[in-house]
Amino acid sequence: MIRFTKGNILKADVEALVNTVNTVGVMGKGIALAFKKAFPLNYKLYKEACDNKEFTVGTMFTTNTGQLMPKFIINFPTKEHWKGRSKIDFVKSGMKELVETIKTNEIKSIAIPPLGCGNGGLNWNEVKPIIINELQNINNDIEVVIYEPGFNNQTVPVKKEIALTPARAMLLYALKDYQVLGYSINLLVAQKIAYFLQRIGEPLNLQYEKGHYGPYSNRLQHLLKYLNGYYLNFKHEETKPSSTVTINHFDKVSTYAQKELDSNQLERLKKTRELIEGFESPYGLELLATVDYVSQNENIKSTEEIVAKIGEWTERKKEIMKPFHIDVAHKRLKEYYRQQWL
Repeated sequence: MIRFTKGNILKADVEALVNTVNTVGVMGKGIALAFKKAFPLNYKLYKEACDNKEFTVGTMFTTNTGQLMPKFIINFPTKEHWKGRSKIDFVKSGMKELVETIKTNEIKSIAIPPLGCGNGGLNWNEVKPIIINELQNINNDIEVVIYEPGFNNQTVPVKKEIALTPARAMLLYALKDYQVLGYSINLLVAQKIAYFLQRIGEPLNLQYEKGHYGPYSNRLQHLLKYLNGYYLNFKHEETKPSSTVTINHFDKVSTYAQKELDSNQLERLKKTRELIEGFESPYGLELLATVDYVSQNENIKSTEEIVAKIGEWTERKKEIMKPFHIDVAHKRLKEYYRQQWL
């Protein structure tokens, strides 16, 4: 399945990202520079291969990120020297090798930029049919996202490495757990997962109040912004609940969690996963968190009272959160907490 889009390829929720490069170890402009900043280990290995004359046009240099998404970075040479122009023949030979790389690594989803059409100077109208033609040789079940020219600046805010703490690691780990289920993370999701992680018993020191989309912590929002540019990636100017969030450097988070988190903290991560099961969509998480917040903070236990209180929260909630949905969420919470006390 092939689809076309425009935007920031680094935000693609796929197993493999294709990075256009030269064969002399320089990532100084455009998409390649963004990749260099976002995936420093990939750049290090790529440069070593170039320095050792092990990387040539017509071949792919693939690295494993240690993350779930993206798992692979596929460095695709469209030019030999960074000062030169890309060549259409390099795209043709490279696409054949890319198809083989997809098959060899059993890649199920991949994002491809407009090969050689940025600083490389190639015409997209010539490159596009070459890409499409070669992709006919892979299984149609593989998701291919092709990024066409016309995107804005691909760079992401990049910070120096941020020190992890148990609270930061647990939040990032919980978000990754959610992503593994096949869902995209956004700021609303991050707020609700942190809410439940704290409700399960992890002392995150977050104060929650009534927000338009359910329980909201301003302190958490500041933490998310602090992590943005290193462990997280979302546009600074976009702080809407629907703003997509991607996770970077999860290998470091995983290593830290294995070494530093105790059995109780790991158990709370597990319990958070269990609690939100069946309510993983953004609406489901908002519903579950809203019902829980009202039940706990208003000290009311009946579903009828909770329905009434949610109706007073905002007109939006009154319209979209039907009594039946609230009842299902309330029963889920009561049953879950009851089991925890047994």
